[in-house]
Amino acid sequence: MTGLAPGAAALAFLLAAVAPLALALAAGEEPGGWHEEAGIAAGLVGLALLLLQFAHAGRWEAVSGRVGIDVTMRFHRAAAILLLALVLLHPVLFVAPLLARDPLAGLARLHAMFGSPRMTTGKLAWIALIVTVALALARRRMRYQVWRLLHGLGAAAAAGLAVWHALSVGLYSGFPILALMWLAGLAGAGLLLGWSWGWKPWRLGGGRWRLGAVAPLGSGYWEVTLDGPAPHHRAGQFFWLAFGRTAPWDDNPFSVASAPGEKRLRFVIREAGDMTRRLGSLGAGLPVRVDGPYGAFVVPDGDGPLLLVAGGAGIAPILSIARDLAARGDPRPVALLHGARSADRLVCRAEVAAIAARHGWRVLHLAEEGEIPPPVETGLMQRDRLAALISGWNPAEVTAMICGPEPMTMAVVRHLEALGVPPGGLRYELFDYA
Repeated sequence: MTGLAPGAAALAFLLAAVAPLALALAAGEEPGGWHEEAGIAAGLVGLALLLLQFAHAGRWEAVSGRVGIDVTMRFHRAAAILLLALVLLHPVLFVAPLLARDPLAGLARLHAMFGSPRMTTGKLAWIALIVTVALALARRRMRYQVWRLLHGLGAAAAAGLAVWHALSVGLYSGFPILALMWLAGLAGAGLLLGWSWGWKPWRLGGGRWRLGAVAPLGSGYWEVTLDGPAPHHRAGQFFWLAFGRTAPWDDNPFSVASAPGEKRLRFVIREAGDMTRRLGSLGAGLPVRVDGPYGAFVVPDGDGPLLLVAGGAGIAPILSIARDLAARGDPRPVALLHGARSADRLVCRAEVAAIAARHGWRVLHLAEEGEIPPPVETGLMQRDRLAALISGWNPAEVTAMICGPEPMTMAVVRHLEALGVPPGGLRYELFDYA
């Protein structure tokens, strides 16, 4: 698995974000009042964060390969909120003393500042960023493909206008080294966007992968099989898939369910949106754009006990891991827990039970409602059930691989921590970044 270590990635991001401050100090300009310097600092760091968003939000394994998509995207969201706060504060700080003394006069000064022709690019960048972040916060109310297009274009517009603003009116950004850094950052952002929305989709869309079959697995669940070149992935990773000839931004992440070494890629996909609801109507032979593998949700080396926990469609990467462990004859103790709202959503239950019987694993299936056929049990993933699954094991040696809805995942994490499983033994990956 490639990529920076999580600590190194975080340090590199921090250093890049504050680098403009160091370059501004090296410019040798006579400092102004505290409020002016604070306003400039907020603008410099905010612009750096904006340009960095293109680096760590892209599918760039050299940056996020060992971090995981959920951590990367949650960090992307947090950084966006921080940069928005800095950009909102940027003009306000310049008039902070006046606002404190006379709020009406301070607001009038702000109004005049925004009305100045010199500030047009800054004002437009300000608006573009606010709209882009607002659309991201409201993305569940939009079609996924529309949101991704608007998000990318909005971010690109905000970045271009912000760099133009910094170079045209910025006090320190006229310093050659800092100006060069802004131009290089903007060029890098443009190249990353062109790479992810241009060259890469074109290269991957050459018909190397075709839809083999789509088979129903349960209520709203499908097994999707892809035919193509010999796949290379680790159990638990995921791919970005686009079915048919679609726009470059119209792909979605799906965890692989097949084990490494299989000749075909298999996915377990739940109907959850416009694209997934069409899976049953897709015909064999349809070209599929496949980008991956990605993700750090993989079993670490070792021989300690392994607990696999899946909720609903979270069975996909857990099934990949289980199939891989079984194919390799991994001798470590394994327990597998799969829960769903109803028993007909406990997909691949017979296969899981057969693997568990052959290898002596502990297995428990849970359903919350409807008809509950034995040996499925009724209820939730409560602490006593988790305790029973790991009974006789040293909790400090347990590795838990958890995938499912966020509330379920966080509840299982809390239960396992209370049972003595250390934080380093808890591994999960979420595709919900809210």
